[in-house]
Amino acid sequence: MIDTIYFFASKKDLCIIFAAVEQEYDIKYCATQADKEACKSEMPKMEFDTINEIADDCHAAHLIQPFYLITPKNQAMVRYRQALKDRDDIERYRVIYPENKNSVMLKGMRKHEDLTFDYYVHIARNLETEFSGMLFKKIVREVKRNCVKIKYSTPIYIGKDMYESKENFVFSGERCGTFTINRADEVKEWYRSPKVRAFTDRSFTEQLSFLQNVFYGNALQNYHGEAKNFSEDFQIYAAAFSQPWRIKDLSLLKEVFRLFDDSVKVPSPPGTSTAMEYLCEASIYAAAAQKPDGIRILLEHLHDIPEKGYHCGSEAIVRTLLKKKYFQRLKDSLTDTTEDTKILVKNILEGITDKRTEDSRRELIDMLKQGMSA
Repeated sequence: MIDTIYFFASKKDLCIIFAAVEQEYDIKYCATQADKEACKSEMPKMEFDTINEIADDCHAAHLIQPFYLITPKNQAMVRYRQALKDRDDIERYRVIYPENKNSVMLKGMRKHEDLTFDYYVHIARNLETEFSGMLFKKIVREVKRNCVKIKYSTPIYIGKDMYESKENFVFSGERCGTFTINRADEVKEWYRSPKVRAFTDRSFTEQLSFLQNVFYGNALQNYHGEAKNFSEDFQIYAAAFSQPWRIKDLSLLKEVFRLFDDSVKVPSPPGTSTAMEYLCEASIYAAAAQKPDGIRILLEHLHDIPEKGYHCGSEAIVRTLLKKKYFQRLKDSLTDTTEDTKILVKNILEGITDKRTEDSRRELIDMLKQGMSA
């Protein structure tokens, strides 16, 4: 069961989605904070009956991320005062729920001023009650009904009004990065730097060549300094590394596998693993996404990994596939691979000494031996 949904929408889309919700539920939108001048007695308005009253406040260009709680209209709100530290003439008030649970959150997203979209909206439920659970499901239904779903690394929902001119926008969201969408609904990462954008227009082979230059010290020599400052060259490195994760044509694994080299210890762009470990993860991810034959094709391409990349490539891939989440698919895929691939995988399995996978390895080795002798 999902508990949050993100979507892009124009003001028109936003009003259409929530007008349908307002017809079914008697709700109000409560701002979580508002500023009040100390010299004025009246409180700022913090509760609204319709989305039309706050749609402009949810606009992505707003200087502060707007944050509303959607509640039953008769819900009593608890208000407390929070003084600002940097100004003497303003008092800030914030409204909250008792226990903060009988609500659904509506949050607009603040983005950089040079991004040209209207809204990126985050809807979530807090600690669920009967009301917030039903309201959230209704909102999700209306979002999916009034948005177009775009296939990407994470589902992207775009309001139908905004979708009509999608090619004119640069989209950005905390769950899906920054990207553009062409007429064919193809998603492409977008970068503020023209130099980086020009690099991403190069061929897959050219981008992999840049990775190889980094691996062997011919580019991005000051990795940690570049990463810390997020230089253009480092952004190019990250952009090139994103390509293997998005492979649709698995024949391209042949080009990726040629990069494996046990002597390369360069960090990956996230810095949480080595570049070779990251390539391994990306290759398996791309293959696993291609059901049902992706893992089989991945295994067939193990022949393309050079001897110098045996441990970080061949062995690392098979070792990862022994994990519970992949094991059954590995087992099923091996029955359909070529004899040469079966022999290769058996030899790799026999060279792995990890005791945690001993039972799985023995099962596969016995299965492969039986198949070869049959």
